[in-house]
Amino acid sequence: MRGKLVAALALLVGSEVIGIILGQWFFSIFQKTVPPAILTEFNRATAHAAFLTYGVGAGAIIWVWALAALGIAAAAARWGSPKTSE
Repeated sequence: MRGKLVAALALLVGSEVIGIILGQWFFSIFQKTVPPAILTEFNRATAHAAFLTYGVGAGAIIWVWALAALGIAAAAARWGSPKTSE
């Protein structure tokens, strides 16, 4: 059971890292597309926070989908394995 918990936590950390990288990438796209003349420092800071929050949420969704995929794969492996009857 402890191995499953460690695997789930490692998957959570990896998913959150991917989500934060995704949020940072979208923020860099935002900075490139919005003209600097209309982008204030307040707008830049709040947009950065919003994109990072989006990244954390995306990481959580990735984690849930990955756990669901692992659960379905484990259930399919148990269901499809041949049963020995003696």
